[in-house]
Amino acid sequence: MQFCIRREIDLNNCEERLKKVKGVPIELALPPRLEDFLPHKDRLADLQRLLYTLEIPVQSVHAPHGHLAAETFRDWSRVVVDFAESVRAPIVVFHPEVHLPEVRRERQAAALLNLKHVQDRTKVVIALETFWDADRVMMPDEIMEHHIPLVLDTSRIPRSEITWIIESYHTHIANVHLSAMAPGATREDVVKQFRPIDNDAFCLDLLDRLFELEWSGVVTLEYMPWLSEKQIEDRQLLERIYHRMPQV
Repeated sequence: MQFCIRREIDLNNCEERLKKVKGVPIELALPPRLEDFLPHKDRLADLQRLLYTLEIPVQSVHAPHGHLAAETFRDWSRVVVDFAESVRAPIVVFHPEVHLPEVRRERQAAALLNLKHVQDRTKVVIALETFWDADRVMMPDEIMEHHIPLVLDTSRIPRSEITWIIESYHTHIANVHLSAMAPGATREDVVKQFRPIDNDAFCLDLLDRLFELEWSGVVTLEYMPWLSEKQIEDRQLLERIYHRMPQV
């Protein structure tokens, strides 16, 4: 297992945020809105140089939240994938978007064609994040049905489903977005999500199980923004624990 932390950046002024994680492996989250990302894509070369200067390993790149089924997907996703290749990131994470029920299947077919087109042209792993909304263009079971690399987000789907995915699909899990939920929290209660994992036995048991399965993917600690220091500390602790444990 490899451990990193999520870091969101703004292409207009990312140096200040990245200086704080100098030398720390990250998942680099690009601006979520395409209209904020595409007009400034010419700054990606500067971002690449900054990451190199600050010696920040990029374990994965989180793409903007554009539609997988859109005709424009192949063009803008190629920009993201080219950038991932330039910083030697092995994974690009995409969000499956929401569609109305009457067009969801049709849009899913278009998304599958687009994803295959992009994956066929790169060695970077193109992976989809798990959401539990029934109107997503790709639900977790559908991602699995189509043998697409998966990003397992522990704050977005029920814990029984997380366990099932790990046991039945761990060979295709590229990345785990790991965080705890406060007691009594629901998936709609965002403030109580994305908490530190040290007081959550489920998260720790999950890591132990992945270790037992000899899973070699990326674990991204995804905490609320004001917990960034704790995020860095926890990543260091996990590195020490799992890289010194004997393999079962």
